[in-house]
Formats: sequence, structure tokens, C-alpha cells
Amino acid sequence: MNSNTFIELYFDGHMIKYILLISFIVSCSLEFSDEKESWDKGTINNENAISISHDGLSREYVLHVPDSYNGNESVPLVFNLHGGSGTATGQRYLSEMDQVADSVGFIVVYPQGSLVNGYSYWNSMIATEGSKGTADDVGFISSLIDEISSNYNIDLNKVYACGFSNGGDMAISLACYLSGKISAVAPVSGLMSQESDSLCEPNETTGVFIINGTADNDRPYNGINDYYLSVDNTLQYWSNYHLADSVVIENFVDRNNNVIEFYTYLNQGGLSLLQHYKIIDGGHYWFDLNVNDKNLDQLIWRYFEKHDND
Repeated sequence: MNSNTFIELYFDGHMIKYILLISFIVSCSLEFSDEKESWDKGTINNENAISISHDGLSREYVLHVPDSYNGNESVPLVFNLHGGSGTATGQRYLSEMDQVADSVGFIVVYPQGSLVNGYSYWNSMIATEGSKGTADDVGFISSLIDEISSNYNIDLNKVYACGFSNGGDMAISLACYLSGKISAVAPVSGLMSQESDSLCEPNETTGVFIINGTADNDRPYNGINDYYLSVDNTLQYWSNYHLADSVVIENFVDRNNNVIEFYTYLNQGGLSLLQHYKIIDGGHYWFDLNVNDKNLDQLIWRYFEKHDND
């Protein structure tokens, strides 16, 4: 078989898979979609995975501990959540969080979502009847915090979560439902579930850094009726919650030619608990940013390190 034949068959197979998956979404939920294979570089058998039993299910995660860790001082913990149909290893390769952890000195955990019909997902909609699964992922992440902190010296006031797509959805849900343990979140190309608009109960100091593209077809900037809030409505929710009565907007083009509107929401004391990168014409990506020589992972960490649960 020559390479041209392989490419033709590959794309035909991919399209069939996509059509079948869309049928499943329509019948069950819009919570996850057929994500791009380019960011799923792992396999269903994650590299160096650690297994844990939670709520009757066998779950797993991948852990990265920097060489600088010696256990003498407590260190931050960052959760990095894969997108729908993705893997922990795939998210590890997609992002560059390991490198940031090595340079700064925090631990990164890449959890694996549970499976439904062979596809992994995060159950970010804990109370929506249309949610396609029943896995207690909020409880799973909570258990992982307990598990990892029992084995490593973790600063429990500095536990954070970021994620891509469905993993971004889950990160926002953690800000709502697990803010007692999560100090700040950074969803990338993810959306806040509509149910959270009424059920969300975050801490007063929960930090939220939202990164979305305006041309995202999988997680549209304007949201998805009956499932996800628009980004604007999400920003309104969090700005109202944090009593942010002013916003500073910066417009710039980064060194990778991304056109960005940067929103910083400030309360009366000048404190910012909410920020937003609006990537003009940006699609459904873990974005390749270069802002003052910092990539997306570095920008996320720069936001995280300003927030804790003290």
C-alpha cells in the first residue's frame, strides 16, 4: 500500500467514526465530541499510569514529579485534564506543563476520564439528566488530591486545575463544586455547563482564567443551548460573583500572530480573580501562544501562582 492510499483510507475511516459519534452525542449528550487526533498522542494504555479505585470504578492517572522535589518543602499540585475521547498521556504530550513544573517546582497530575462506549470523557454536568454518564468525577479528583497528598508533600492551599475542551468543562465544574480544594482553574477551549449557573458554589477567592477562540466549532464562543453557557455569560457569572465592577481590556498580537483581547476583571479593592484570553478567530485548540516569550502553559502557571486558598 502506498502512502496516498493509506491517507485516503485513513480519512474515510475517520469520517465514518465521526458520523457515528455525532449520532451518539445527539441521543445522549453534547458533553463531548470527536476531538482531533492530533492532540491524542498517547494510547488507551497510558504510560506509567497509576491505578486507583473510586466509586466502584478502576481509574488511573499519570504523575510528573520534578527532579527538584525532595519532600522537605510543600509544593503546588496542578491537574491537567484531557479532552473528550483523549488520554492522560495524550494531554501530557499536547501541553508543555511538565517543563513548567520542572522549572518552577510543582507536581503535575494527568487523570484519565472514565469510558462510555469506548470513549473517555469527563462528567462535568453532575445534575443534568442529558449527561451521557454517571461517573463521579468531582469525587474522583477530590480522592486524587487526598491520594497524592498522602504520598507527597503538597501545599493544599495551592492545588489547581486546567484542561482542554471537555477537560476545560470539567475544570470550570471543579471551580464550582470542589473549590474547597481547588484554588484556581484555567479552562482552555472549554465551556461552563448551564446547570452551574444555578448550582455553582465556589469559594470567594476561587480564581478563574478562561481561554477561548471565537471560531471554535466544538465549544462555540456563544455556547450550546440547553448545555453550555456562552463565554460572555460565564464571564458575567464570575464577575458578578467576585463583585468585579471594572474591567481592563488589552488588545495585542502575540509573537505567533495570535490576535488576543485580554480581559482583567477587578473588584473594588483592585484584586483580580477573573481573567480572559479571547483569541480572535481562534479554533478548538490548546493554543500555541507566545506572549512575552511565555507559552500557554507558562501563562496558566503565572495565573495560578497568584492564587491560593489561604
